[in-house]
Amino acid sequence: MKPIDIDEIRNKLERQRQESLQLLSQMGRESRAIEVDSPLDRVDQCEIDSSKEALFERSSQQRTILRLIEAALRRIDHGSFGICVGCGDDIQIRRLEALPWTQFCLRCQEEIENEVRENVRGHAPMPSEWRRAG
Repeated sequence: MKPIDIDEIRNKLERQRQESLQLLSQMGRESRAIEVDSPLDRVDQCEIDSSKEALFERSSQQRTILRLIEAALRRIDHGSFGICVGCGDDIQIRRLEALPWTQFCLRCQEEIENEVRENVRGHAPMPSEWRRAG
């Protein structure tokens, strides 16, 4: 297996960080542009509310990615990049190349996702359970 090129990963993360900041700035401008000073009918207000909600969701996701990117850059600076924060094992190079901000190895990530899925299943029926519940 080839060793990971930390400088290449750092550059990729820096580019992604810059893109995220630009996207967040653009979304902020879009959000301000949606604001309307005049009275609106219900249909127009629903469309504006829907647009605001979608924009909020996208910007929230982008802020999360930005935080993960910045955390990965800090791990590079501290020499812990590529080490799973869950179990301490090395994260596979292919995974780091695909998701350089990841902080978990594939096994730990799958365990987290399974736990979340189980917690969700315990609180609300999943779509496959809807048919059985009726």
